[in-house]
Amino acid sequence: MDLENVKREVSALVGPHSPGLAAGVYVDGAAVLTAAAGAACVEFGVPVDEHTRFDIASASKQFTAACVLLLERDGKLRLDDDVREHVPELNLEKRVTLRQCLQHTGGLPEWYGLQALTGEPLAEMTEQRLLEVLAGLRHTSFEPGTAFAYSNTGFVLAAVVVGRVAGSSLAEFACERVFEPLGMRDSVFRDDASLPLARLAYGYAGAEGEPRRADTEESAVGDGGLVTSVADLAPWFGFLADGRVLGVDLRDRLLERGVLADGTVQPYAMGIYHGDGWVGHAGGMHGYRSNLLYLREQNVGVAVLSNQIALDPVSLSHRLARVLLGRQEPPRPAPGTAPPPRRLHWHEPITDGTLTLRPVEEGIEVEETGTFTAGADGRWHGPGENHWLEIDDDRMYLRAGPLSRPPVVLHATTPPADAPLPDGVYSSAELGVTATVRGGEIRIGRSLRAPVTPAPDGAWAAGPFTLRIDAGDLLVSGGGLRRMRFAG
Repeated sequence: MDLENVKREVSALVGPHSPGLAAGVYVDGAAVLTAAAGAACVEFGVPVDEHTRFDIASASKQFTAACVLLLERDGKLRLDDDVREHVPELNLEKRVTLRQCLQHTGGLPEWYGLQALTGEPLAEMTEQRLLEVLAGLRHTSFEPGTAFAYSNTGFVLAAVVVGRVAGSSLAEFACERVFEPLGMRDSVFRDDASLPLARLAYGYAGAEGEPRRADTEESAVGDGGLVTSVADLAPWFGFLADGRVLGVDLRDRLLERGVLADGTVQPYAMGIYHGDGWVGHAGGMHGYRSNLLYLREQNVGVAVLSNQIALDPVSLSHRLARVLLGRQEPPRPAPGTAPPPRRLHWHEPITDGTLTLRPVEEGIEVEETGTFTAGADGRWHGPGENHWLEIDDDRMYLRAGPLSRPPVVLHATTPPADAPLPDGVYSSAELGVTATVRGGEIRIGRSLRAPVTPAPDGAWAAGPFTLRIDAGDLLVSGGGLRRMRFAG
């Protein structure tokens, strides 16, 4: 194993006064290398080291799932329980199971999208306050069990269930049943973001090249919120290898892939993805990015934890794995030539998202993603290692996300119209908020204010949201929400 090259790769990424990262390489549940670079606290010049704790965001989900599975093994719940049995405050009209919560197949609207509409401050978002928001939901985005749609909501509800069934918080249960048995003494679900935590790296975002503080504010956990270090993660990779300490039965259940009602097997298991010879999960929130990657055949784990959003831990962890194993970087397709796309306006019918391509001198500009250049393989390749798009007459395939997710399929559609969104006042009984459209601006809830502009396919855009009028009602999509109805 080329450990020295891995160390050099990490140390070259950031300077000592920039927000940093830590990486770990694990073999058979032992850390054979930890490397760190940059600052855990830019203000005081505190360097990152192997014991620096980072918020690993959505990479936390596998640990939440393990807690649910422990309670299943204890006989205190079943994965096919209706979540309403444990959380009777919920007013969902459809039955959503715990399994569907853990495998993103329940059609639950994304709570971060709901938070944006209600305006509830993240700094005040405790589990109880979030549950009060979720309690009003009646509709799922699709028939539970029939599709996959990544939603943090299911894991927050799973955390609530763990607390109620176990009689203690998720943080306490995970400490007693997962972290202490494994010897992970620095790992904790941070369910009170106001409390100081020793050796926690501050989070940073970028603004014109300068770091800006961007710490985690919310105290609701389960979908994220686990704080850990690369030194502390070694036993978890041992558990993924052979089920040690917690049990091979628990490991196998954790890695059990979801299956849709039509028999389609999903790449997502219980809080963890299956890829080509690997399992893992990324995380990203505010000023933190992370990826936990386990190569099953080689029994090698790689963790990359960062307190800045400019780094891409997913690409980096795969690159470090290739360096470690002496594998060649996949060649980037040779440059090619291609005429500008004939169709510029696109619609994704499942989420109701729209996209307009903009031809530029270098290639094609894709909104919020970057510039894609023509390759000799017939695709357009973007700024990220796995970013590409392929246009096939009236369909476009766009990959701009994790390796484990399939490309998004968009359909060619009509260009934006000139007509403004009509003025009106609309209300959501589920969220208890109103949406007011007036003079080309929309206001929703306590804080959302955005200009409204025409979008492709007869829709309008307001920030990250797509708006439509349907039978006099306003439909809002985006941010993990699908056609949420506001009555006119």
